[in-house]
Amino acid sequence: MKKLLSYVVICMALTAISCSSENVDDLIPDSVDGENSGDTSDEPVIPDTPPNVITTPCAIDITKIAANSTVILDCVLDLKGETVTLPANVKFEFEGGDIVGDGKLVFNGGSIAGELLSSQLEIEGNVELIDPVFNFFPVRWGIIEGKTTQPNAFQNHKVIQSVVDLVKGLGATTFGVNRMDAYFDTDDIFVNTVRLPSNFHFKMTDNTKMRVFPVDKRFSTRMFMIQEEENVTISGGFVIGDRNERGSTPASSGTMINITSGKDILIENVHISNSAVSGLTVNSAQFASEPDYDPSTRVIIRGCTFDTNRRNNLSVTDGYDILIEDCKVYRAGIDTPTSQGSSPKAGIDVEPDQGQKVDKVVVRNNIEEEGAGASFIASGGNDITFIGNTMQRPMAYNIASNVKIINNTITAGGIDAGIKNDVARRLNKGNIISGNTITNPGGVGIKAYNQDIKIFDNKIMNCGVGILLNALKNAEIYNNTITSDNDDSFGINAQDYVDDVTIRNNTITVKGRSMYLDIVNARDTHSSYRFSIVENTYDTGKFGLVAGTSGVTFDNNTFSNGIRFDASQNVVFKNNTIKNKTPFTIHISNSAKSKNITITGNDIENTDPDGRGNAILGSSTAGTASQETNILIRDNDFKVRGFNNGINMKGFNRVTVENNRSRSEDRPFIFFRGNNSTFANNTTLEGVTTNDIEGTNNTIR
Repeated sequence: MKKLLSYVVICMALTAISCSSENVDDLIPDSVDGENSGDTSDEPVIPDTPPNVITTPCAIDITKIAANSTVILDCVLDLKGETVTLPANVKFEFEGGDIVGDGKLVFNGGSIAGELLSSQLEIEGNVELIDPVFNFFPVRWGIIEGKTTQPNAFQNHKVIQSVVDLVKGLGATTFGVNRMDAYFDTDDIFVNTVRLPSNFHFKMTDNTKMRVFPVDKRFSTRMFMIQEEENVTISGGFVIGDRNERGSTPASSGTMINITSGKDILIENVHISNSAVSGLTVNSAQFASEPDYDPSTRVIIRGCTFDTNRRNNLSVTDGYDILIEDCKVYRAGIDTPTSQGSSPKAGIDVEPDQGQKVDKVVVRNNIEEEGAGASFIASGGNDITFIGNTMQRPMAYNIASNVKIINNTITAGGIDAGIKNDVARRLNKGNIISGNTITNPGGVGIKAYNQDIKIFDNKIMNCGVGILLNALKNAEIYNNTITSDNDDSFGINAQDYVDDVTIRNNTITVKGRSMYLDIVNARDTHSSYRFSIVENTYDTGKFGLVAGTSGVTFDNNTFSNGIRFDASQNVVFKNNTIKNKTPFTIHISNSAKSKNITITGNDIENTDPDGRGNAILGSSTAGTASQETNILIRDNDFKVRGFNNGINMKGFNRVTVENNRSRSEDRPFIFFRGNNSTFANNTTLEGVTTNDIEGTNNTIR
């Protein structure tokens, strides 16, 4: 039996300006203007006008219709409350007329035009729609539009759900809504305004505004649910939450569009705003470990606008093969005058909780602006791709694996790659950050944690730190361009430990330091850790600083400024070209802790003429005696000017200086005060030929 619920009894008011040939594609444009919020509920409501324009009564005797006949309704058929049982296969076509009178048609096969359905007609028996595209006119079904009461909003929910169920049972595949501005309330945390069936398209326009009725409860009404259904589309329209109208009780439940274990779902060109919780969530009905686990699969969210939803604009907590593209994501989680945002306040949040699973998500070509938290974040999951997006806020992944962040533009934030905890250290793997353009004034461009990351071909501009390495293993950082006009900026900053990491072929042009390696691999448990800085070009305003660090190799880099090794050990500096003026080109400081440093095969130049720019400066810790430092300086080419030395060291023991070549002017190549050191086969090509070496047990040959 196909029957509209009996409580829908409100008579329609017939007004007509539309022509009878109008169809759903004429009513519904292909796109929605994402810049128009639609959130102006005080505007006067203009009801939509149905195409039932003819008011002439019919002369048909409905009780005498023959089987297999066609009734063309170009008039108004009044059933006068009667029940009419029809013969087999009667067809009711629409040509501007109507069926009124609160009666019932009992079909035995046959079909009916959707334009003839309304709250005044009850349908029973075996019947289908002539056209599977059904146009919904609120005035024909008793929808109360505009500002209203909770009972009316509840009735609106009952009406629209009943009509969806009715026309689906009659074979409808598209439910078109044009002009409607109405509030809906389910008065139940577990009930949605509209639960959509499989093989169904709920198609709205930019004239469609479906509003959540404001309440003062722990939940907010959810507008749409797609649960364990397939091939469902929601398109167009405005779905508007009660965030700014509800009472003071914060809502913990009430995401406005829910996709739960849905298959082949499309949400397209929908404007979703002001939810008291989140705008849209993709999840699944069971946990991944359960035998009947059925994840949401092949879900597409395209061309939608998300704006000022209180928690997240969009969340993916469980599902497989999810695509989010060409969306506008605005002001996620911000505070409003009547509502504080709620964490995590993300524009798009991929975040499976314990027992949930997310795999294969693509987030591409979206725009994010003015959010309170991260723009996009993969808090967990596997095979997550962010590509071609433009964001204002920072983005991140935490404990996810196989994350690809590619060709995005971030205008006021950076990228956090991983989080420093045991779970992330176990799960972070196979991650790529490539081709991004990042601007984050005073902040960090890319933070890299844990392991198994490739960071390459990124353009990082005007950040406080270009790339930060913290507790990082098994990573490659290459072909990046880092620039900054910030005097306090660092190109590369490393902290805690770094192992099996290569930093190569990057171009770093900053007014601050080329790098700051800050107490890296200093713990005994990290003593065997090693990392390499290879073939990079540094054009910087200040010298680089390697402080309290162990296990780093510099190979074949070009420096336009100096570098200081302070309290650092197990350092290899080879085949580099380094040039500076005051105060030094290479500085080895803190002789009490600087040990096992090798400087070989480099071109080392200082252009200061006034005695304030030695090529290699070694200074002891104040108040300490000479230390056993085991420093090797071999096979380098030195060039200094004026009153500078090629090597000027005090307070160092066990230093080997051999096979070097020097060009100097007014000072000897070597000035040395220390013991137990060796000086052999060094050649002065220009300048003072006698070196100034003092101490005990030194070997000079």
